[in-house]
Amino acid sequence: MIFVKKKYVYLMFLTTLLFSACSTKMDVTGQYKETMVVYGLLDQSQTKQYIKINKAFLGQGNAFAYAQLKDSSQYAHALSVKLQRLDVYGNLVSEKTLSADNSIPKDPGIFYSLDQANVIYSIDSAALGAGFFNTANNYKLVISNSETGTQVSAQTSLISSIGLFVSPTPSTAANPVLSFIIPNNDNFRFFIKWNSGANARIYQPSIRFNYIDSTISGTDAGNDTLHLDWQFPSQNTQGLGGNEAMEFDFIGQEYLQFIGSQLSGKPLPAIARRALKTEIHLTAGGDDLNTYIQVNAPSTGIVQDKPIYTNITNGLGLLSSRFNEHPISRKLQSTTLDSLACGRYTKGLKFLNSTGNLIICP
Repeated sequence: MIFVKKKYVYLMFLTTLLFSACSTKMDVTGQYKETMVVYGLLDQSQTKQYIKINKAFLGQGNAFAYAQLKDSSQYAHALSVKLQRLDVYGNLVSEKTLSADNSIPKDPGIFYSLDQANVIYSIDSAALGAGFFNTANNYKLVISNSETGTQVSAQTSLISSIGLFVSPTPSTAANPVLSFIIPNNDNFRFFIKWNSGANARIYQPSIRFNYIDSTISGTDAGNDTLHLDWQFPSQNTQGLGGNEAMEFDFIGQEYLQFIGSQLSGKPLPAIARRALKTEIHLTAGGDDLNTYIQVNAPSTGIVQDKPIYTNITNGLGLLSSRFNEHPISRKLQSTTLDSLACGRYTKGLKFLNSTGNLIICP
């Protein structure tokens, strides 16, 4: 999913500049100025909304040591975090308050110590009310620090629903399946198609292959349910109005080639492998999210300096939108299952064929 993992950027500066031919020292820390760092993606397709909030820091001494101190990058309990729904004229329609959320553990790293937790504020989507999320409205995030009087804000729109479908269509409406392999056609192409939603700029399709490694005989209970995610290149829309016809296609054999490349070299299951339903996912991102990704992409030229992109007023960071379209989830057609069992890319990986048997392949 676009929910590509984000690296949150904190500002760390050297405290003293020393010139080899001069003993004069220059203090670059100056007077303290509070800088709030905010990251959030509103996604009405999810059951919970999250906003991550930290503060930038600058001080004399070892910046890495400062990073280990909770007070350097985290606020105590002085923040008010509100999400406002605005009408087309920018007038306030309704407002909801987010609460501190410590349920997501913090990953080890530079900004980690035993007393630090993820500085996240959240609210259940259901608590917002049935009519709160509306693609015709804009949404404003307002964060206030009651101790210092600092206030930051940002606005975003929501992405409307996407029409996702695949070609070819299922063999029958009563028994929809996904067919990646067609007999006697090694160049068969599989298409993922959709119509863009309003306010979306970037899309990323992906396929999730679900399977079971049977380590004990009998039913699926007690066996290991696993999955592989095949991510495709992202695509950009021409505009933000929506209803653009978009698609991505690949040769069906490449699906089996991906599975084989991911599982080859891994330990085989004790009994067998069985393919479950395959899911086709599509994630959309807003215009500001796309700009943020582009600005922070690896530099390919001589100039390596990157501008700092932010759409947070009086702060740093990003507020944008995302939408995860409900995935297509279907069983694999029998020819595809038989190709998993004995095809050139996955032969020997102990996949059951379409009749549920483990066979010796030629």
